[in-house]
Amino acid sequence: MSETQTAPPRPGPAHTNPTAVLLVLALSTFAIVVMQSMVMPILPGLATSLSVSMADVSWVVTVSLLSAAVFTPILGSLGDALGRKRVLMVTLALVTAGSVLAASSHVFALVLAGRVLQGMGFAAMPLAIGIVRAIFPPAKVASSIALLSALTGIGAGAGLLVSGLLVKADVTAQGMFWISAAATAIGLLGVAVLVKLPERASKFTIDVWGALTLAGGLVCVVLGINRGPAWGWDSGTVLGLFAGGLVLLALWIFVETRVEVPLVDMRMMRKPVVLGTNLTAFLAGAGMFGAMVLILQYVQTPSRFGYGFGADTLSAALTLTPLTAGTLTAAVLVSMLIRRVGPKWPLALGMVVATGTFAFLVAFHTEHWQFYVATGLLGLGLGLAMGAMPALLNTAVAPEQTSVANSINSTLRSVGGSIGTAIASAILAANTLPGVPLPTVDAYVTAFWVAGGICVLAVVAALLVPYRHGRAATSTQPDTAPAEQPALVMR
Repeated sequence: MSETQTAPPRPGPAHTNPTAVLLVLALSTFAIVVMQSMVMPILPGLATSLSVSMADVSWVVTVSLLSAAVFTPILGSLGDALGRKRVLMVTLALVTAGSVLAASSHVFALVLAGRVLQGMGFAAMPLAIGIVRAIFPPAKVASSIALLSALTGIGAGAGLLVSGLLVKADVTAQGMFWISAAATAIGLLGVAVLVKLPERASKFTIDVWGALTLAGGLVCVVLGINRGPAWGWDSGTVLGLFAGGLVLLALWIFVETRVEVPLVDMRMMRKPVVLGTNLTAFLAGAGMFGAMVLILQYVQTPSRFGYGFGADTLSAALTLTPLTAGTLTAAVLVSMLIRRVGPKWPLALGMVVATGTFAFLVAFHTEHWQFYVATGLLGLGLGLAMGAMPALLNTAVAPEQTSVANSINSTLRSVGGSIGTAIASAILAANTLPGVPLPTVDAYVTAFWVAGGICVLAVVAALLVPYRHGRAATSTQPDTAPAEQPALVMR
């Protein structure tokens, strides 16, 4: 439902404090996003402490991405069917256990198992969005969801900054996982105490084949993207993974249209607003998420090679701090824009700003301060787009489908981000300085052009979403009772 539509007053459950609930949901989701990005700078230290090679330790990142791709839509579906608070608590408990396992173990296989559990935490965001839509007063829904969504962008940069500061403070690589465990444990306690959402589980049949084909397809695609640079994009293994992933995902769609109780309702996925928003999410992820890699690598390049600023890990992370300011500014703006013009136009505007960011970087990349400006602009575009997407989806899906719809959207953004990062890395690797394994400055300019071009496609996709402000289907009416709807999500 559009945030500007009139609806009967809908107070949340008794004794629910929206501000307190929002704070605990924000803490939980923010801690999870930070946890995922802060491992990047500590991989060398982790490899040393675990006595493994850098090639092996890179699996710490890969298995987390695989876990997120597989479990985000599955846990989102379970949340809508069994109760979002209940499934969010289980998710946070698993993430906390994963952090403890990664922090306390010196066996590489156990650390990887912990990272799999941590990767499940990406389902927390769509579950939190479902909780907000279910119990918050209508006037607070848009701004609250915008803030939660903004944390996706903020957390990525904050994780690198936090990691850099902790490394300066001589905190060990695995010691950082204890901090993650504490943060998610506090979030779990807060959800248990503060979220007043009486829930009634729906009867449902587990869609085993749907879950297996979706999980298998996503694992093949994400694994192929992330291991392509190491194994070779033209290797039989990578090509086989892509082919197998496409076959399994096609089989998943076939299964979901024929089983009585599907994991994901294909009728929902085929709705024009949902389809358009998901396409924009995929392109937005591909265009914007790879930018952080480009910026970090550029500023860390020693200036003696004709470009770059020789920034260390902490200084490079500080380059991303304006992203936080831009994203927070966007979170405030997007809620006001949604009330006035609906969520479609903030989404398109966010992608226009992202396109402008890359145009700026193509023209200006010789001074360090120019990258501070660029990350601020990127944060603004990211915050507008990420804040508008859940609100746009909520205009097209029933309340009992909120979490699964946002889970699929989040997964598509992540897969798009992996593809965008792979494209950027391939461009840089194909154009290196003579005798030095570093990209040329022209390689970066080309990568900025490509990322900007993808963002232009995202602008077009956003503009084509068939949404009209002030008009929505009755299926988008918010929950009218605090209890979970008895209707199935996986229908």
